[in-house]
Amino acid sequence: MATYGGSNDENTFDSVGGKKVYSVVDANTGVTTFYERKGGNALQRAFTEDIKLGTIEPGGEFVPQEKTSTQPGFESVYSGSEAKEFLSDANKKILDQQAKETAIRAQKKLGVDEATARLRTEQLMDPNRTTALLDPNLSGDEATGQLAQESLADINQQNQALRDSVSARAKTRSGPGSFGDYSYPIDRQALAQQDFMKFTLLEYKPKGQNTNTQFGFGDRDRVGPNGESKDRVILGSCSLPIPGGIKDENGADWAGDSMNEIQIQAAGLARSLTGASGEDPTMTGKAIAERVGSNNPVVKKAIQETFSGKAVGVQRLMTRATGMVFNPNLELLFDKPVLRGFQFSFDLVPRSKKEALEVVRIIRFFKQGMAPIRSQSNLFLLSPNVFQIHYIKGDDNNRDHPYIGKMKECAMTNFGVDYTPQQNYSTLKDGFMTAYRITMQLKELEPVFNDDYRNDEDSGFASFREDPAEQAALNNTLPAQIGF
Repeated sequence: MATYGGSNDENTFDSVGGKKVYSVVDANTGVTTFYERKGGNALQRAFTEDIKLGTIEPGGEFVPQEKTSTQPGFESVYSGSEAKEFLSDANKKILDQQAKETAIRAQKKLGVDEATARLRTEQLMDPNRTTALLDPNLSGDEATGQLAQESLADINQQNQALRDSVSARAKTRSGPGSFGDYSYPIDRQALAQQDFMKFTLLEYKPKGQNTNTQFGFGDRDRVGPNGESKDRVILGSCSLPIPGGIKDENGADWAGDSMNEIQIQAAGLARSLTGASGEDPTMTGKAIAERVGSNNPVVKKAIQETFSGKAVGVQRLMTRATGMVFNPNLELLFDKPVLRGFQFSFDLVPRSKKEALEVVRIIRFFKQGMAPIRSQSNLFLLSPNVFQIHYIKGDDNNRDHPYIGKMKECAMTNFGVDYTPQQNYSTLKDGFMTAYRITMQLKELEPVFNDDYRNDEDSGFASFREDPAEQAALNNTLPAQIGF
């Protein structure tokens, strides 16, 4: 069994009652065993046996070693007030720290750099460790990176465990297919070649953080027209005729920013002071001073006026004195992407009682599907379900319409029902309204990025080909995420 520590002087410390104590740390489990060292010098220790006091597991309490008929134990060394003091929380902290320092010291003797030794020791002593220990041959930077990735994996696992531990209320519709599959008109499938929209209801799933070598967040795979998905819970679907006014708009936020010459030079000095530039701060400051000195008197004067104003807290001293300002170098810079929003309106006019029932179920499908979810305890609110929307080509229910832009996963932010869209109250025999108008607003969960589009050198990819095989091959190469 590989261990750190031992009874040598550097690992021995004065404990309660002035007794000499040392630790031995299991290099694989982090379990630490404490001993009282007997004998003053090496010769004396050769003829005396150290007494095992007890052990501490990572995150656990000190477990005293029981005394037997043949072996001494904790009570052979400590009793009464000294035993109480040794077992106190304050002394427990001392024991934990001594164990860590022992492990670090032993690894450094084996040639491990201090950063890696400390990281590995913290990991070794972690009671919640589920991953393999750091390789002691890694450099400090490599060990830090590995530990960071393992931490992200632990975070994702812990977050998932938290979500799994929170149960929704008993009456919550959940589970695959629980919402059902609906269609308007009810005989839509019998209408040949008709294009339509399909709303697939999905259980919300957070993206989570990357656990590979890259920092950041993971990707969210797009669910296919027929519900193809690797790891998503598909709750149901609704198919509706494609309405008029369908459109998409892409956007990006840009903002103006400025940086004058004084700020540029100050930034250069700051980067050298923080080590970001890798340059000697003294040399950077000297270079700035030389540049100032080599400029003409007007520039020197302007710089002097600027710093004089800053020194006394007066704004725009140079402008007051000369009527000039440093060129602010105003420029429009990218700020952030914009989440796309969509609006749809559908007129649902039932032609029969059966179709009227289908319309009512469709309305409930959307209302209940977008509603927040209460936990059993009412302490938490879970994210509402989300929608994946497809424009389906009528001649092939297995693929998106190739010439209408695609959407990413969407949250429904608003859903409205007009029960009198024809501006007069009118019902069927059984009380169903003669017409319903539903309106909805949705927003994509994440922005559209450059790589969401197909990298296509064929400028004619959107054209139709006479050869069906060529057309099919072309359709299959259309982008999976967004469209053209």
